[in-house]
Amino acid sequence: MFNMKLQQSIASLQGYIEGCFQHPSLQHQHLSGAGATHFLEEKLRVYYNKKHAVTFSNATTALQTLCIALDLNNTEILTSSINWGGSIAPFLLHRNKLRFTSFDPVSLNISLRDLPSAITQKTKAILSVDYNGTPIDSEAVKTFCSENNLIYVSDSAQSLGSFLNNKPAGYFADAIVLSFSPGKSFFAGEGGAVVTDEDAIFEKLLWYSQHPSKQKTVLGISNYNDYSPLNGRMNPLSAILLNETFEYSLNNLKRYQEKYFQLLLQLQKEQITEATPHIFSPASSTFFNCSLQLKSSVKMEQVNEFLQKQNQPFTAIASFPKLIPFDMSFRKQFKSSFTCSENLLQQKKSVQFNDRIKLIFSQSNSVK
Repeated sequence: MFNMKLQQSIASLQGYIEGCFQHPSLQHQHLSGAGATHFLEEKLRVYYNKKHAVTFSNATTALQTLCIALDLNNTEILTSSINWGGSIAPFLLHRNKLRFTSFDPVSLNISLRDLPSAITQKTKAILSVDYNGTPIDSEAVKTFCSENNLIYVSDSAQSLGSFLNNKPAGYFADAIVLSFSPGKSFFAGEGGAVVTDEDAIFEKLLWYSQHPSKQKTVLGISNYNDYSPLNGRMNPLSAILLNETFEYSLNNLKRYQEKYFQLLLQLQKEQITEATPHIFSPASSTFFNCSLQLKSSVKMEQVNEFLQKQNQPFTAIASFPKLIPFDMSFRKQFKSSFTCSENLLQQKKSVQFNDRIKLIFSQSNSVK
C-alpha cells in the first residue's frame, strides 16, 4: 500500500515539474491557490468542519501571520511554560510580553486552573500548545476567553489526528495552527496551516501572507494587496505531496495510535508507568514524543528490557521537559519579555522531571 501511494506521489510530483518546464504558465498556478493547494485546504477544512483553511510554508510563519492579522503587537500573551521555541518566537518578534502559566503535572499542557489568576489587565490572547500531541480542553479555554474578551490561538502542530470529546484537537480555538514538518503526523517536508471559522481572520491571513493572485481569486478582483509583508504560501511540491498522501497518513496514524495505546495499557498494567488519565483512547493523542512518568521504583533499563521481551519496536529514552521561562539562555535573551504566574513560581520549586521517559520507534516511523 505504501509503495503504491509513494509511486503515485512521485508520479504527481514529476508530472507537475515536467509540466511547469514544458508549459511555463503552469508555474504560476499555485500563486492563486489552485491545484493541490486548493484540494489540500479543502481536505483540512472538511476534516475540521471549519469554514476556512489557509496553508503556509511552515507553522511558525503561520503564527507570525496571526500576530499581524490579530494585531498581537506590544501586548501580553498568556501561554504554557512547557513549550517549544518556534511557538513563542513569532510573538516575541512582535514585541509581545509572554506571561507563562503553570502546567498540568500529568498532561504537561497549560493548567486550566491557573487561567483565572494568571491573566492581567494587559492580557490580550491565550496561546495553548497541545504538548506531545495530546489536546488541551479547547472548549474550556474558549469559554474562558469568551468570558474575558481574549483571543484564543491553539498551537496544534503536534496533535493533528487526535480528538477530545469527539472534536479534533484545538477545535474551539479562534485559530488552529498545524504543522507538516519532519516527525509530525502528516509529513510534507515543510508546511503549516491555519484553520478557522472566523471570516475576518481568514481574510486577514490572505491579505498579509498570500500572493495577490490568490487574494483576487478569493476576495475579489478589486480587493488585493500588492505589498503583502509575508510570502507565507506553501511550496507547491509540499502541497502535492501532502494532498496525495493525506488519507494514507491519516490511516497510518490510526494504526500507530492503536499500537502505542495498547503498549501504554501494558506499561500501566505491569506497574511500570503511572496512569495517564488524559489519554483514555487511541484517538486521544497522536503520541508525538509522548512523555510518561515512571513508577518510583522503576528504572529506564527495566523499561527497555520489558520492551525487548514484548518484541516492541520502541526504545525508552529519558525525557526532560523544559520550563522555558527558567531556561538561562531564554532569560538572558528576553529579560523583560516575560512574566510568570504565581502558581508557576510555586510549582517550579517542586517540579521533578528526572523520572519521565518517552518512547520512540527503534525500527521505523511506519506502523505496518
